[in-house]
Amino acid sequence: MGLCFSKPDKKDILKDSREAIECNARSLAVCTELAENELKTKVARLCDAVKYMTPTTSEGAMRMDKKISALAGDLKIVLSKGSERSLVQAEDIVKDLSNAIAERNTYTA
Repeated sequence: MGLCFSKPDKKDILKDSREAIECNARSLAVCTELAENELKTKVARLCDAVKYMTPTTSEGAMRMDKKISALAGDLKIVLSKGSERSLVQAEDIVKDLSNAIAERNTYTA
């Protein structure tokens, strides 16, 4: 009697991808509320870009979803501090997020 290991169903993978996208969009929505001025506009654009991403079964896209999640968490922490130095760090994270979103979109094109 052997154990049977089956690959996850495509439907389950798409569900996980959709959930990751929704979670990232919620995190970035919080970041939008924490940000001010120009940064708020930039983060709002990123939030919209994430919100309307296409769920996929691509491993590369799922890897990028995890990276986007980590960067969104970092941005939330930095924006919560609210100092001048934090704003510089937030700008850097926003650039990294923008690059991660662009890279993620290459997997669904």
